Amino acid sequence: MLEALEKPMSSKELAKATNLSERTVRYALKVLKDSGIIREIYLLEDARKRLYMVNPGFKLEQGQNGINISAL
Repeated sequence: MLEALEKPMSSKELAKATNLSERTVRYALKVLKDSGIIREIYLLEDARKRLYMVNPGFKLEQGQNGINISAL
């Protein structure tokens, strides 16, 4: 799922991009947000809609065993 977050996306967009259920995506987003790996962006034009993106303090790299997350 982190691979899909190259640009800010909503949970619905992430579910579609990853072929995961929206419930699974929302749970994963909560875990990643609580860990500080991603951040939530509230849109001013519609406060109900949120976008998610990888925090600038983290770097994602494709490794042999999946994605490696490292703090900058």
